Amino acid sequence: MKLRKVLGFSVGGWALWRLFGPVVRPRAHGPQVHPLPVPGRTLFVGNKEFLVRETGLPDAHPVVLIHGWVYNSIETFNRLVPQLTDRFRVIMIDQRNYGGSSSLHEDYEIETVADELAGVLDQLDVTQATVFGYSMGGMVAQALARRHPGLVKRVVFAATAAKPMRRPAVDAVGMILLRILWKIGLMEGARISHVVLRNAGAFGPEHDRWLWDVMLARNPELNLRALRAIKRFDSRKWVGQLTPPVMVIIPIRDQIIQPSIQYELAGLAKNPRVVELDGRHEAIFTHAEQIADAVVEFVEKA
Repeated sequence: MKLRKVLGFSVGGWALWRLFGPVVRPRAHGPQVHPLPVPGRTLFVGNKEFLVRETGLPDAHPVVLIHGWVYNSIETFNRLVPQLTDRFRVIMIDQRNYGGSSSLHEDYEIETVADELAGVLDQLDVTQATVFGYSMGGMVAQALARRHPGLVKRVVFAATAAKPMRRPAVDAVGMILLRILWKIGLMEGARISHVVLRNAGAFGPEHDRWLWDVMLARNPELNLRALRAIKRFDSRKWVGQLTPPVMVIIPIRDQIIQPSIQYELAGLAKNPRVVELDGRHEAIFTHAEQIADAVVEFVEKA
């Protein structure tokens, strides 16, 4: 009985602290630097503002990188970008509700994001690009190649699927649990993300201050809107009709998007190149060099 009371008071005290106490950024040790100091600028598509970062060779073939769920462009691609800048014009665009782009408290579809990114590319005078989408970004890349085929010369689908969420009851429970965690456990969620990213080698201790600031600034409600868009996405009926050459990159130990449904996407796509990585969903960090090599070969030899 005493143990139950102690546990009850402990959990209750923790919940009250998370609801009403301050959010304190953990202390960073040693000199701190930005993980990818590429300056950005914003462009408007209608009334929506989007942060764009460009690096590499201005006159080279453009490679457009589309980030996934939860993480913005710098978080997602800080290990990959340096591997591409000596060959390509590298373009990163933060999707709506991420990074420096507009926060829009409305439901939307993956196709909405594809149309918005097409608008940004039009303003950048990009007529044809290789589009690389990771995780949720791979779904956006599928929609972009379908709805704006003239913009997409080649397309890479990495760690993604044609229909990622298939169990309505399980998915609904998972979304409720995530909402609860983010509402009363923002710091705990940030700590979990911090451990995952540091263990994957995505960031070093010199990036801690930047990383904590980014993670603590996340908006749980907007992340859930993005997750609902992922839940509704289904390209199985049309992904095989895409006209640009396709490459599918599959981390064969992916713990977030099941490898079986990544292979399904490869089976549905039209004559794809398939690259298998002996990695998890964090392969964008752990296998950045292999991914870059695959992209270079795909662009230069396709």
